[in-house]
Amino acid sequence: MARRSTLGQDFRRLWGAYAVSAAGSAVGMGALPLIALLVLHSSAFQVSVLAALSAVASAVIALPLGVRIEHQYKRPVMITADLARCVMLASIPVAMAFGRLTFIHLCVVGVLQTATSVAFDAASGAHLKALVLPEHRLRANSLFETTNWISVSAGPARRRASDRGSGRGGHDGGRRIVLPRIGPGNPSHSAA
Repeated sequence: MARRSTLGQDFRRLWGAYAVSAAGSAVGMGALPLIALLVLHSSAFQVSVLAALSAVASAVIALPLGVRIEHQYKRPVMITADLARCVMLASIPVAMAFGRLTFIHLCVVGVLQTATSVAFDAASGAHLKALVLPEHRLRANSLFETTNWISVSAGPARRRASDRGSGRGGHDGGRRIVLPRIGPGNPSHSAA
């Protein structure tokens, strides 16, 4: 209890915001390729392009965006980044409802989601220094990293060794992907 009280209420709010942001990033990373496969029937190459665009965007955007954020108030940057990410991700089901969802839309959302994640992470790291005394920063950073690793682990599905050949996920002879059952009465879906 003494450890928690030393970090303070403002830190707990920041940590909560970070947890929500990390969870949103994990969902977005896993959802975009699945939407491309299952809704748009994209090829494996297109799904690879979608993933590569986000990785390239992260590498290109990180340094200039980090420098720019350094000279801004951090809290408004974090709020704007998360609201922008929410709007972008919400645009996908809206576009689906109107029959306007395209692969380009998913690529734009993937790149912009990456940019907003970089912005939030840069601002939250700098904001953490203002909230937490130097002697408590190790504990605060460990909580942030634990939250990050939990969200990454719970995010996009990773193929486990126990799933090989069991029909629960992964590749089947390199030809198709078998997805897990969605509900008790729903059959498994597969994408060629």
